[in-house]
Amino acid sequence: MRDSITKLVSISFLGGLIGRGLRYGFNVVIARGLGFEALGVFAFGMVVMKGGGVFARLGLDSAAQKFIPIFRTDGDPAKVSGTVLICLVAPLLAGTAVASALYLGYDVIEALVGTTFHPTTPLFILGIPLIAVMMVGVNATYGLKQTKYSVYIRDFGQSIAALVLMAIAAFIFTDLDLLILGYLASIVFGILLAVFLLLREGALRFDISPDFEYKKIFAFSLPLTLAASIQYLVSWTDILVLGVFVPSDAVGVYQAAYQTSVLLVIVLQSANSIFPSIAADLHEAGQTEQLNRVYSAVTRWVTYLTVLGLAFVLVYTGELLSIFGPTVPQAQTALVILAIGQTVNAVVGPTGFLLVMTGYERLQLVNNVVAAVLNLILNLVLIQSYGIIGAAVATATSLSVLNTLRLVEVWYLLELQPYSWKYYKGGIAIAVTFPVLLLSQLLPIPGLLRVFVGGFATLVVFTIITWQLGFDDVDKVLVEKIS
Repeated sequence: MRDSITKLVSISFLGGLIGRGLRYGFNVVIARGLGFEALGVFAFGMVVMKGGGVFARLGLDSAAQKFIPIFRTDGDPAKVSGTVLICLVAPLLAGTAVASALYLGYDVIEALVGTTFHPTTPLFILGIPLIAVMMVGVNATYGLKQTKYSVYIRDFGQSIAALVLMAIAAFIFTDLDLLILGYLASIVFGILLAVFLLLREGALRFDISPDFEYKKIFAFSLPLTLAASIQYLVSWTDILVLGVFVPSDAVGVYQAAYQTSVLLVIVLQSANSIFPSIAADLHEAGQTEQLNRVYSAVTRWVTYLTVLGLAFVLVYTGELLSIFGPTVPQAQTALVILAIGQTVNAVVGPTGFLLVMTGYERLQLVNNVVAAVLNLILNLVLIQSYGIIGAAVATATSLSVLNTLRLVEVWYLLELQPYSWKYYKGGIAIAVTFPVLLLSQLLPIPGLLRVFVGGFATLVVFTIITWQLGFDDVDKVLVEKIS
């Protein structure tokens, strides 16, 4: 079967857009139904759960994307099935161990940190093995070079189930404990979907004896465990430190700004869903020129759409945050700072995955350590003086440093870089589109409706201008067939 990169990324983009919208809705539901304090508690608990889950994944999310396509290309279903089993069972066992250790040491951790966690925190600890298995299961479907399955599992199945259950808990029962349990139940549903789809596609089979490539898989994945955990801290140190030094309602306000800024990396996340498997295949085959073309084309379009999204956030900052209810002026400032940091994160393209899939996974650990240490220091210093604005500055700075490191390393080690003068077409399209975005603010319609109308009009104008400017050979790589 042959699929174009465009088709794969388009499915992932549209599904990811819907999924991100649903997950964004979680935060709106909590803020509207239970208040910003509950949102702050939920945000802190999610950081604990996902942080433990990242460690429990043992780097197998990346290993699945690397080895499943290689074993399938080699025509070895026993190794494919063995790899899938490793990817499902190992995170469950590791996650259970991590959750048990955190639960047993709960009082000691509170004493060391010098604070008392919210009573709901143990529920999030319970979810550590669940989130680990689901996320590795999703990444195992990426190894099939099909993005639709991840859309079915996480963006539709788990996210819809979570939103419905959380809305019932928030608006009908007004119970935060029940809301958290509803979210955990949705993760179990996501795991069942992942297992079902892997079985249906023959990646997981019980009619043959699985071949477990333990040494090869764990030699690749285990070094990534620490790197992934540290990278996670780069993204979420702000919430952890805020949870210690500021009230929960302030954490909730910051969470609203942060989750809004994360919408800017939807395009990058969509590209990341398929790029690692393609990069692994092309690198393994020695097709460096084709790899560079794919890397360049993906990065170019991620840059175009993310910069356009940044312009939209800058123009409609207040209106976007009003979705959560009344907020403070500092939230708008934090959103602007975070949006700039996320844009830097996006415009370097899938550079981190490129390093991992070309044999430089240990370098990722070094990068993440540097960024994590910087992020922790900045958050500890700035949050105590400037609150949520300090957290935003610390996070944006750390993201910028991390991605600059990756970009320089790819250029130096692989002699690849995605930029050229041909970016002028996107620059022209954005420059012409921006006045349309500004004028949309003058529409005599309610605020949120104006946001949607302005955003839609801006995207339409950008698409028309881009189409009229035409596509060059590098752009056309997005429609080439990849076997």
